[in-house]
Amino acid sequence: MKISGVNSIGNYTIQIEFEDGVKGIVNLAELVGTGIFAVLQDEKQFARVHSTGYSIAWSDDLEIDAATIYAELTGKAPSSYFSNGTYATN
Repeated sequence: MKISGVNSIGNYTIQIEFEDGVKGIVNLAELVGTGIFAVLQDEKQFARVHSTGYSIAWSDDLEIDAATIYAELTGKAPSSYFSNGTYATN
């Protein structure tokens, strides 16, 4: 699945849409401030979220795979929408 758009809508929350029409709002507040995501506590930095097509990212080193977000929105495990149970980004 490929991301067609992502926007920060405040309070560490994103609005995201996939090319297959799946869309929704995901709150990432629990993630912000932990490990490598600590830099996103600055809401201006968090607002820089963008799509690489197969992930959401804030820099080359800070990203979340699209499958993770897709699973959050649909409630389905990635293995249920990948025919061979594995996936990779390109």
